[in-house]
Amino acid sequence: MKAALETLYGDFLERKLPTLTQRDCNLQLIPGKALALIGMRRVGKTYLCYQRIHELLETGISKENIFYLNFEDDRLFGFTLADCQTILDVFYQDRPEKKSEHCYFFFDEIQNVPDWERFIRRILDTESASVFVTGSSAKLLSAEIATGLRGRSLDREVFPYSFAEYLRAQKTKLNTTRPGEQTRLKLNQLAENYCLSSGLPEVQFLNAPDAHEIAQSYVDAVVLRDVVERHGVRNIEALRSLLYHVLRSPTTKLSVNKLYLDFKSRGLRVTKDDLYAFLRHLSDAYLLFQLPLWTRSEKKRQVNPKKTYVIDNGILNAYSTQITPDKGAFLENLVYLTLRRNVQTLGYYETKKGYEIDFVYREGEITVLIQASWSLKNEATRNREIRALTEASKEFTKSKKIIITLDEEWEDASSQIRVLPLWKFLLQGV
Repeated sequence: MKAALETLYGDFLERKLPTLTQRDCNLQLIPGKALALIGMRRVGKTYLCYQRIHELLETGISKENIFYLNFEDDRLFGFTLADCQTILDVFYQDRPEKKSEHCYFFFDEIQNVPDWERFIRRILDTESASVFVTGSSAKLLSAEIATGLRGRSLDREVFPYSFAEYLRAQKTKLNTTRPGEQTRLKLNQLAENYCLSSGLPEVQFLNAPDAHEIAQSYVDAVVLRDVVERHGVRNIEALRSLLYHVLRSPTTKLSVNKLYLDFKSRGLRVTKDDLYAFLRHLSDAYLLFQLPLWTRSEKKRQVNPKKTYVIDNGILNAYSTQITPDKGAFLENLVYLTLRRNVQTLGYYETKKGYEIDFVYREGEITVLIQASWSLKNEATRNREIRALTEASKEFTKSKKIIITLDEEWEDASSQIRVLPLWKFLLQGV
């Protein structure tokens, strides 16, 4: 293993770092803590490592004081905890004086190494070093870090491009503070393109068929590597059937009981416990997200079905069986993902009269109520969304009522409901 590590370290020192699209992620460390970048495969965790390395080099840090290692490399197949000391041996062997200098370690997809957290803790305890780790499993944020690092790490979730990052990748610069009519039209068009395409970095400039093929390959990798292999799933047919059901009906409530009965009627052998486990595994891999009912009752939260969302609209596109996309579902999925980046506790809400609110969260003492609707130009749609928000606001002491549409912006004084265009919500929030 030493020869492979020497080659990989030499390659890193010789290789020119790739050109980057600047991501909006706080990569600053607190001394004595590791930084964990967590997210689905191919959302840009590796390039965030490169971004931080770029920043270090620009401050005058020598590249020899940095070690980047990707544990997905086939030359590291079978790497174990016992091999970890060799990393330090290779890193320090040419310049032992680095032991007295501050150094930087970047370990990509580290969940491939069993008991990796013990090695990271030893580095933090014994070396003058900053440590960055990435992984494709939410468990890096929970059991493994909690038991192995015990408060010695910070986590940063990584998602596909935000709208601001998408504009940056497209090299589009617009005045979004005081946009004129022409700029607003351009922002509306760009927001629509972003909503109906993908935020995955690798597919930004590909045609639709190629983008769909790559998105499907990402999903296959998640299913195989992060679910089947990691969790020992054997009923792959049922797992894929569940996944395809979600991908083809996103933003809807998912009743495991109804899905179980449907699978049973089709002759698909699976238990309810299997389906619950599959949902946990797919969520753990950041492919799916489940949104619970907003309620103080833990029992109601557990009993009521959760709404299900997908990590990227490009993946929804890749698996869509419709001739034209369900734009309303794409908009709602994107609104969820944007809120998910910034809001700690989020849910959907049902009023006493049965009206549903897409998203609810707390902002200090104010309850924020959000509806997502592609357009309010249809009177029946407009009345339905306003009625739902009006009824919901009666059940909270203080509330803020928002409807997010593709391109409409106005405020109803009587109901105090604000209607925002998608671009403004994506760039400025509510």
